[in-house]
Amino acid sequence: MEVNISLNRYFEIIGLLYTCSHPDLNDKEVWNKAAKEYHISADELAYKIGPVPKKYFSTFQKNVSISSQADFDFFFSDEDDAFILLLQVVCANHPQWFADCDPQITNEEISIAFANILSEENKQEIDASPSDKEIIELLETTGYPSTTCWKMVLFLQSPKDKIKKLSQLIRENQTAYEKALAAIDRPLKKLLDAFPRSELFGNNIHQGAIVTPTLIYPTLELIQVTGTTSTSFIGLFVNELYQLLEKSRSAQDKILPVLKALSDSSKFDILCSLMKAPKYNLELAEELNLTAATVSHHMNVLLNHRLVDVEKRDGRVYYTIKKDTIRETIASLSWVFLGESK
Repeated sequence: MEVNISLNRYFEIIGLLYTCSHPDLNDKEVWNKAAKEYHISADELAYKIGPVPKKYFSTFQKNVSISSQADFDFFFSDEDDAFILLLQVVCANHPQWFADCDPQITNEEISIAFANILSEENKQEIDASPSDKEIIELLETTGYPSTTCWKMVLFLQSPKDKIKKLSQLIRENQTAYEKALAAIDRPLKKLLDAFPRSELFGNNIHQGAIVTPTLIYPTLELIQVTGTTSTSFIGLFVNELYQLLEKSRSAQDKILPVLKALSDSSKFDILCSLMKAPKYNLELAEELNLTAATVSHHMNVLLNHRLVDVEKRDGRVYYTIKKDTIRETIASLSWVFLGESK
């Protein structure tokens, strides 16, 4: 696995320009959606991951420059994540296209690059410019929405002209990008120094790939295979997402045994009785019409799950309900199923 130690400016700037056109993609709903998808707390996700990307986005937006609104609208006005990701991946892998104002590239070169991305399942790289019919056939096999396919067709009707216009948008926003990086210089350096950390979702797939960090998608693992080569863009906060997922799994491991204990009617009745006052073994046995041995068995289970506590008083062992555990269980249920902070 070959690891890049810096962000890819073309991948990032294209993503940042898209965010400028859709600022709602950076609001709380994004975190809520991600948290719901991963079954983790939206508040914790936003707290742990949100501040650095938010400053990055907002600084770029304050300094963005758009000389041609028509060109900007063509690329970024539609809410089309699939098209933007295609654009980002291909452009990131072809930095020579943006070397100067009039790069020495051809329509064929650009068409072949996009065709190879579209034909991801193809084990052989495409080395000849596809016809319009072949492009449409490729798009039909991708499963992309019709809006993305139509946008791609329009793009590939004059790819060199479109790349030149995109290059202009990128060049005139280099300063905005540099300011955005400067605004998060210290945390970004720490994130890049530690990249990549822990395991990755697609760890096996990343083997042999060229791995590049990204901040525009802080928790994304994007794996792109073209012929025999593999490229991966990994969010700088993927490790933090892992930690939250592990916390969620840990919460589940604690919740299930407690819920199982509470599902037993006798144990539930014991806890309800202890809510009124502490009681000793024989008291509970008499009240609930159980044998002392049965009560002892139930109390052992409840003690193991920290649902009850014991205290010695007047030569007897009294049981009391452990309310903190009940509160923790309720909080964990809210955290796992409702995404509310514990």
